[in-house]
Amino acid sequence: MASPKISVLVSTKTNEWIDAEVLLDEFIHAQTLDAGDASSVIEDAEATVGQAAKFLAHVALNIDNDSQSTEARMRLLLNMLKRFTSSYLATKDIHSLRVSYPIHTHKTVLSACYRTVAALENKASSSVPRQLESALLDAAKHGKASIFALFGGQGTNEVYFNELQSLYDIYQPYVAPFLEAILPDLTNVISWLSGATNWLSVAYLASAPLSLPLIGLTQLIQYLVACRIANLTTGQVRSRIARATGHSQGILSAVGISASETLDDFTENSRKALHWLFYCHLCGQQAFPPVAVEPSLVQDTLDDGEGIPSPVSSVAGLPLKDLEVHIKKTNSHLPADFQLGVSLYNGPRAFIVTGPARASHGLVTNLRKVRVPSGADQSKVPFSQRKPAFSVHFLVVGIPYHSPYLKDATDAVMDEDLDELWEPSELKVSVYNTNI
Repeated sequence: MASPKISVLVSTKTNEWIDAEVLLDEFIHAQTLDAGDASSVIEDAEATVGQAAKFLAHVALNIDNDSQSTEARMRLLLNMLKRFTSSYLATKDIHSLRVSYPIHTHKTVLSACYRTVAALENKASSSVPRQLESALLDAAKHGKASIFALFGGQGTNEVYFNELQSLYDIYQPYVAPFLEAILPDLTNVISWLSGATNWLSVAYLASAPLSLPLIGLTQLIQYLVACRIANLTTGQVRSRIARATGHSQGILSAVGISASETLDDFTENSRKALHWLFYCHLCGQQAFPPVAVEPSLVQDTLDDGEGIPSPVSSVAGLPLKDLEVHIKKTNSHLPADFQLGVSLYNGPRAFIVTGPARASHGLVTNLRKVRVPSGADQSKVPFSQRKPAFSVHFLVVGIPYHSPYLKDATDAVMDEDLDELWEPSELKVSVYNTNI
């Protein structure tokens, strides 16, 4: 198959032409070294866009390598981005464009585009070509749409770091400076993301000391990236948001964006939110210290696919009235300070049960007796005799949030960290709790 051809107009009146030749030779050499990793079958359009994006990234990365050529290289990069924008982004934005191609090219195209834009922005170029304005943000600006900012809780604590890594890889010119500003004492997080050191285990990343602040960090970076790629300030995006809310810890992210007019505001509010989330965990852990569970109990629930016993379990598919019967039965065998209870109602048949891990194991064992085994065929069983089909599994959460076990911790974190809270007057977007 013929190699993809890409042409860019380059001025011959300055050093731009010479630098273009040098950069092209370096790029071709690098591509030759990487040729063994390339797919043997690549569509022409995909190859053209992919190669154009790679060359953009190559020039952006080398724009400051020769101080005497910086200005010429910047003009070259600007011309290249203009050509790329007019050729591929005239009717769609870069995120829509990359959907047309295989997933392995997505990160390459996106990261190259935003590395180029950021490099030109850093050189104070006033003529950086911009993509089409977001239709949703434009509609919100003119009162034709209402945007609600919703932030989640601990439900992603086993996968959030993958998302954080992806945000860092694609939008690094925007994310890295933000991380350095708000995490000056947490360089290990930056080293994990940059690849300087390896990630730790999923179990460690899912533990509350890390997952609570880092899930918050991931949410705040999502908002920052949305602002930067829309070429809007945090205040301009905020003005297009009608309401904000958060489930559990997500309320901190909602408050953070509501109180942020400028990037400096957003950085300070993000730092404040992460600080508060860390101490929220600390007070919770002090109120409910971790307790080891017998290996036999751990193996029992692992064998049945319910996970490792923890203070937080999810029950989905069982009516509340039936679940409460089993909780009451289990509690009848437990001391008063060891009781279980439903803490969250995530849906008509989706509930979060909290309590000591050993007690939760007892409940799970009781529920196991009445539910249909996974994969069982009940088609020949009379309907009245069929067992209910529902799921039970332990969440990788070491603290029973939203439960009476943390009442004293709530008072402690409020008393000790009031200086870190926000005043109602700082919130410019209404922030709702999740009980309405």
